[in-house]
Amino acid sequence: MSSTAAQPVQLWYTRCGAATASALAIRKNWLQEEFAQPGTVLHSLRDSDSLEIRNSHYHHGQTGLFREGGNIPPIWARGNGQDTVVLGITWLDEYQGILVRADSDIRDLSDLKGKRLGIPRHRDALIDFQRGAAQHGFVTALSLVGLSTTDATLVDLDAPSHDLRDGPRPELSERPDVALQALDRGEVDAIFIRFARGYRVAQEPRLRQLVNLNDLSDPLLRVGNGTPRPITVDRAFLDSHPDLVVRYLAVLLRTAEWATKNRNEVAQLLLTESRGASPADVFAAHGADVHLSFTPKLTPTYIDGLTVQKNFLRDWGYLKHDFDVNDWIVHEPLQQARKLVEQEHARAAAA
Repeated sequence: MSSTAAQPVQLWYTRCGAATASALAIRKNWLQEEFAQPGTVLHSLRDSDSLEIRNSHYHHGQTGLFREGGNIPPIWARGNGQDTVVLGITWLDEYQGILVRADSDIRDLSDLKGKRLGIPRHRDALIDFQRGAAQHGFVTALSLVGLSTTDATLVDLDAPSHDLRDGPRPELSERPDVALQALDRGEVDAIFIRFARGYRVAQEPRLRQLVNLNDLSDPLLRVGNGTPRPITVDRAFLDSHPDLVVRYLAVLLRTAEWATKNRNEVAQLLLTESRGASPADVFAAHGADVHLSFTPKLTPTYIDGLTVQKNFLRDWGYLKHDFDVNDWIVHEPLQQARKLVEQEHARAAAA
């Protein structure tokens, strides 16, 4: 079936948070405009009343679904046998901090030896990406001083899940951070926290930051759930509708170009899902050049970053099957999308 058939092709989009090219394109209505043309119908995964369809954000079972965001769920889905492909990768660094209480005798990372490290556990989650993010954060931080998680005690902190039944997706309110609460109560000695919200929390006088992994010069030490971010779709849809895949990627490339020239508006758009944050928090959490970070690429470093995360999830028991990240990637659609955008620029320049 081609995209010109009588029945319109159903496309779905989903993204994690606001810090993706897809999210910017959605906020600017560019993605919706591209696929409002005859022959395609674009749906938001979040707007579905079906929990199974919404859960495709994690298990990637919905055909025609374009996903851009945190890397743990798509890696987990691929390791569970879901036949998806990576179309592009963005690298947008984010705050990743190890925090202790200000009144703690823990002064540096080496002092974490023998201490209690708080790890959230969402029992009802299909894939507990927040748990994986915290584990990886501690693994990296401890490795900087020659330690591992066996040198400390990982303390499970049960956390509630949301969106567990059919019907409209529940509105998200500011949920309590179980790790932060446990730290405040003295039940753990250190926690991992991220995002712009994490940066704001780290500034509070009752807390002390031991390290921000985002400050490390080696990009592969900055790998976490949010870095790097793959753009994925199911292989069957790519095989059936390669033209639509290229058009989708072209929207993201145009959006990334726009972002490079609109730093302040990008920061404002990133605030939409960071309650209480300011543009200064966005730049502090993601870097002063965050607006230059939305271009999908398939560079060796980006691919290596995805491999680092895949290997971590394999070693920590998240994956049913190991796989080669290079076999997960297809290069042609992004190459064709770049050519499409270049042709548009050439026509505009000649007009």
